[in-house]
Amino acid sequence: MTTWRAWGILAGLAVLVLCSSAEAQLPKDGSFSGKFGWSASGAGHEIEKNHLFFLGEFNGTFFNDESAGFLDGSSWACPGVNDVVNGVTRAAHGYCLVTDQDGEKAFGSWTSTGTAPGRGAGEFKWTGGTGKYRGLTSGGTFEYVFVSTSMQGYSTIRGQWRLP
Repeated sequence: MTTWRAWGILAGLAVLVLCSSAEAQLPKDGSFSGKFGWSASGAGHEIEKNHLFFLGEFNGTFFNDESAGFLDGSSWACPGVNDVVNGVTRAAHGYCLVTDQDGEKAFGSWTSTGTAPGRGAGEFKWTGGTGKYRGLTSGGTFEYVFVSTSMQGYSTIRGQWRLP
């Protein structure tokens, strides 16, 4: 009787391990949307009157519109540069290093321009990653808004992702 109980426990553990491994794997592709709340830090250099060049980082958390969806609750560190004339971004670009809840990383690049003071839109591309994100490609669009005159804001992101 004890042998059967031990086999039952081992079988149950095997099912749990196999199921958790299947859940950790991502599908090969998908789409996603969500919000990235961020805070900017870095140095702004006045090139001339009303012309600012910013070199720094946008750091925060991404919340997928679908709870527990692609990269939901992940930490984003996005270094970049921003050329601002009269409060409007003329050109900005950089990279993002995204760390998920399991510590695995996705990498991307982005570009944007302003549409009004403190607002703008851009595009991003996934360029790879570690672990389950190895070979990550595709991309999408985003819109950003600075909150008042603070160095905080948020981005609304829509995109696709593809794995080999």
